[in-house]
Amino acid sequence: MSGTCTRGAWLLGLALLATAAQAQSAGDPPLGSAVERQLPVEQPQPWARDPEQVKTEAGDRLEQQTVFAESFDTVKLKNVVPPIHFDSGVAKIPDAYVDTLRKALDNLRDRRNVRLHLVGHADNQRLSPALVRVFEDNAGLSRERAGEVAEFLQRALQLKPEAVAYEWAGDSHPVATNDTPEGRALNRRVEVEVWYDVPKAREADQDVLVR
Repeated sequence: MSGTCTRGAWLLGLALLATAAQAQSAGDPPLGSAVERQLPVEQPQPWARDPEQVKTEAGDRLEQQTVFAESFDTVKLKNVVPPIHFDSGVAKIPDAYVDTLRKALDNLRDRRNVRLHLVGHADNQRLSPALVRVFEDNAGLSRERAGEVAEFLQRALQLKPEAVAYEWAGDSHPVATNDTPEGRALNRRVEVEVWYDVPKAREADQDVLVR
């Protein structure tokens, strides 16, 4: 009887060792040893999504609607001060003229984007060879006159450079006859205009996000 029990215990021991061997693969560490484990690697999820898909899921959409947008009309005051005339190639700008122009600008302080706009003019007389080398023609001469007055008024009135602009027309817009000295003197001039912007509302079609 005792021999049978001993043999049964021995067979049971062999069965347990076989089971442990099967549970432990060749690459696993010995049983009972410390093992470092890591979480399984998952496929990364994309962070960027299709904008159209997002809009569809969120329920938002773009819809064209008529909205009111702000625009501007430019008001041009042409008779605030008289033109500046050139007698012998030099502009005479008296102090009283500058004071009158300063008061006109002060009266428009509540307006938006107030600025000076100058237009240079000339008579139709041919330039001397010396003046041709400097100005080329009457258009160049009127451009120089307008620029000279613009720089003077900008300094005298302490205006920002962007608040003063000028253009030129040569002898194409006379205000008097060029057949007399008096008429030609009137044509040699720089006209000073005061401009400002008036806002207005206008309708415009725009894409509006509807949530």
